[in-house]
Amino acid sequence: MTAATLSPPPTLGAASGARRWVVPVGVFGALFAVAFAVSPDVPEWLDIGFQKWVRDRYLWTVENSDHWIFAYLFEPIGSTIDWLVRRAVELLTWLRWPGVLAIAAAVAWRTGGWRASSATSAALVGVGVLGVWEPAVVTLAVMLVAVTIALAIGIPLGIWSARSTRVERALRPLLDTAQVMPAFVYLIPLVVLFGIRYPPAVVATVIYAVPPAVRLTSHGLRSVSVVSNEVALSFGCTTWQQLVKVQVPLARRAILLGLNQVIMMAFGIVVIASVLGVDDLGGLVLKGLQKNDVGAAFVPGLAIVLLAIAFDRMSTGERSASTAVTRRATLIASGGVLAAIAGGRLFSQRSFPEALTIDLASGVNRVVDWVQGTFVEVTEAINRVLVTDLLEPMRSFLTATPWLAVVAGVAAIAYASRGWRLALGCAGCLLAIGALGDVPGGEGGRTSLWDLAMNTLSQVLLAILISVAIALPLGIWAGRSPRVDAALRPLLDAAQVMPQFVYLIPVLFLFDPGRGAGVVASVIYAVPPCIRLTSLGLREVPTAPREAALSFGATRRQELFKVQLPLAFRSIMLGINQSILMVLATVIIAALIGAGALGLLSYEAFAKPILKIGSGAAGGVAIVLLAVVLDRITQAWGTPRRQRSAP
Repeated sequence: MTAATLSPPPTLGAASGARRWVVPVGVFGALFAVAFAVSPDVPEWLDIGFQKWVRDRYLWTVENSDHWIFAYLFEPIGSTIDWLVRRAVELLTWLRWPGVLAIAAAVAWRTGGWRASSATSAALVGVGVLGVWEPAVVTLAVMLVAVTIALAIGIPLGIWSARSTRVERALRPLLDTAQVMPAFVYLIPLVVLFGIRYPPAVVATVIYAVPPAVRLTSHGLRSVSVVSNEVALSFGCTTWQQLVKVQVPLARRAILLGLNQVIMMAFGIVVIASVLGVDDLGGLVLKGLQKNDVGAAFVPGLAIVLLAIAFDRMSTGERSASTAVTRRATLIASGGVLAAIAGGRLFSQRSFPEALTIDLASGVNRVVDWVQGTFVEVTEAINRVLVTDLLEPMRSFLTATPWLAVVAGVAAIAYASRGWRLALGCAGCLLAIGALGDVPGGEGGRTSLWDLAMNTLSQVLLAILISVAIALPLGIWAGRSPRVDAALRPLLDAAQVMPQFVYLIPVLFLFDPGRGAGVVASVIYAVPPCIRLTSLGLREVPTAPREAALSFGATRRQELFKVQLPLAFRSIMLGINQSILMVLATVIIAALIGAGALGLLSYEAFAKPILKIGSGAAGGVAIVLLAVVLDRITQAWGTPRRQRSAP
């Protein structure tokens, strides 16, 4: 008997696979039938009373401000943070601007070389030239305190997470929530617990900045090779010695990247925290946005970008091995710093010299008037296409479809992505949104939270589609052309360090407030990570498979579609996943320029906490649940097919 007679019929595998889909198709078909048979709206009995529970907790904290937990826990923490920030402001003021400039340049030289030092110096001088040095000092002080606390919490947690899988699993949902929860939501309880000004601003910044420190520290330690760990153990190292002498040095780049990302995240949130009454650059941006004065918002926004660039260059840690720091160079740099501090104390004013500043706001407003008058027809056409032709049909479809059908549809997508566990998790998240209940509407009525969530989802989906449509071609072009990559890199660097709040300013150049402007702002913020990771994925494809394809006569197009894109698929999907999180973060902030939906709920809760605290918290939780669904499904798409549990 030959081997051929023993082999199964060629259609057996296909028939077996088809049978495995019978049960899922039947289950989801039944769910769709039930969804269209029952009420299309979320039933009132599903409301779990979450909003009332949040409002009651808030009122309790207001009425019991003399409780021991405030007197012995939150007040001491708040007083300590306030003292630290004020001392930091006093120190930076005492140093004068030449001293601050010299210290920053020296740190950048020590970590990144002369180029980093020059870029840092130029950025800080630019802040002074813009005439906003004093509010920039306050922003610097808040940043220094918040970043220090975030690293003091994040690095130990990252080490613990790397050494314990249970800890890593326990921290993951907390870190996810901290990253995607709108800042306006957790600013409200922070104001109750810590008052206003510096303490809640610092705590909010720490909450937002800790996750990248934990994740990248854990990632760096877990990436240390097994051989290095085994060699250390074979030489009799204790666990502590293995950590300090082997793992941390080898994970240095990842930990420094974590520091860099902590700083960037802190800049993104410290601007939003300016609504707490901090007289810093973020407060100036917020005032300009509230008055719809683009020039008044642009100048401090540009100063924030320059500060972010300076911190970014100081924290990259990319000094070349060929430019090692010598003792003589260190002594010269130290002498220069001391001379700058002494000169600043003797000859300089507290603020940047007024004779060297420029008035940029009026010029920006003139440019805005010209742009709006010249391109008004183009921007109105774009806005009409975004809102009337795209957003409104998507929102109407999602809100008109029975809510249970949306749940079943998302669960079906999740099942096809990774199986029953993901399907049940995503369905549970959407059911939880329905269980949050309706929210107060205009004239004493009620508005469906589910409809608001679908409105936000429509904005997110459209922004994601546009972002991917822009980012993928540019990422592929940059990945295949070093010249294009070099040309795009400074633009992507600037986009990466720009805080979310600042992205709203250029949108006001061209678009009227509304959902269209919110989508445009989200796209601007979400495109860079997808371009970077697509380009990185293509450039990291090994040379061997590409050369093999070309040797077999493949064209450049075939090499791209048959070799490079499949091998770079995981990196591309990671870029899309990061773009989704960026879109969610910006769509909420875009409520300040008329995007509405769940973002507006969060902002109103901060403005009127007694009346809106419950609905604001419900809106924030709904945003987190939407983010979890989109994040987990796109992560599953980036997983190799053989690792999925679905057929």
